[in-house]
Amino acid sequence: MHKIGALWLSHKNCDVLELEEVADRLDPELFAEDQRVNGYAIIKTCNRVEAYITSEYPREVLEGVAKRRKLEKSRIFVGKDAVEHLMRVACGLEAMIVGEDQILGQIKKSHLDSRKEGTIDSLLDMTFERAIKAAKRARSETKINEGSVSIGSAAVEFAEVISGGLEGKNILVIGAGDMGTLVAKAISKKSLKAMFIANRTYEKATKLAEELYCEAVRLDDKEKYLSACDIAFCTTSAPHYILDSKLMARVMKHRRTDNELLIIDVANPKDVGEGVGEIKGIELYDLDSLYEISEENLKRRLSEVSKVERIIEEETEIFSYILNRQKAEVLITMLYKHGYHVMEEEKKRALRYLEKGRDQKEVLEAFSHAVLAKTLHTQTKILRNYTDANFIDFLILQFEKEFDGHNGSKALESKGSQKEEKERAKSS
Repeated sequence: MHKIGALWLSHKNCDVLELEEVADRLDPELFAEDQRVNGYAIIKTCNRVEAYITSEYPREVLEGVAKRRKLEKSRIFVGKDAVEHLMRVACGLEAMIVGEDQILGQIKKSHLDSRKEGTIDSLLDMTFERAIKAAKRARSETKINEGSVSIGSAAVEFAEVISGGLEGKNILVIGAGDMGTLVAKAISKKSLKAMFIANRTYEKATKLAEELYCEAVRLDDKEKYLSACDIAFCTTSAPHYILDSKLMARVMKHRRTDNELLIIDVANPKDVGEGVGEIKGIELYDLDSLYEISEENLKRRLSEVSKVERIIEEETEIFSYILNRQKAEVLITMLYKHGYHVMEEEKKRALRYLEKGRDQKEVLEAFSHAVLAKTLHTQTKILRNYTDANFIDFLILQFEKEFDGHNGSKALESKGSQKEEKERAKSS
């Protein structure tokens, strides 16, 4: 695990513009051209830029990159700390919104892209797989990602509850800025009848509508679509009201459906004027209602953090065990090869002695002694120089168990043969 390193910058220590600049400066060639790097993967999102590498000198490599690219705010983790950091990111603990799911998809994509491009080695591949497994456990075994905590997603969740579900509904989203985009993307995942996006700049509405496979409309046509829709989300950053009581009175007069019109105003300052909520047939909700939902959901998510951290601790231990087991398998293979080589050499020597007429029993004893002594010589030398008392005690315990098992089997065999002899004596 000591070969794994991570260099990261995120919303915690950089603003959006700084992260954009860092993303340009942290290019793959930095690692592809470094002979000390065995494998690498880079994650770039709007909230973080991270590089993961494997090397005999991970800290030295990453410190060099940070210095050359002037990444003064970067942080570096090595070994177990790097593995735990990747797991925390995958589980959503390092996200701007705790528990958010989007980062897991971004990590999966980075992992797959690195595989396709051949930039990731087996150790880093295993590291990403373990982090993804930890994230899946966190989402299935805890409630870290349950409940909307952003205002946009909370608005959609709120509308779904109030309206009895969004399936088959006509939705109007007024505004195509950051909040409008967030709301529209969340709604697009539902089984709607239709969704319309209205914006003062029609081209911006068209661009978002094309991305989400819905229809863009001009803001001046909002009365027409308000008359036909079931739910309207107001998300603009306009300094004045977009919907006032006079406009909405006209809308309700020409409304084509008997269903109540649900309006959710998530704009700040407000898009909907005073008195609109008092018009018959309109249900109006604003940010105050949504803040209560998002804060309650955030509290629930934060209460799950300790459970997720336990999962990360467990997965890190499992990963450490797997890596150590792999090292043990390599060592075992080497020991078997060595033993086989000793056996073959001693067998040749024994056959030469037999051809010369040496006593068979004497040759067999010499062969057995030589194989045992030469096979165990290296291991014995290592153990004599080993000073970890706990490990030696553990080995002794394991050997005692094995020997007791063999002795027990021999004792049973001995008792069995004695019983057979007694029975034969009786029968004779």
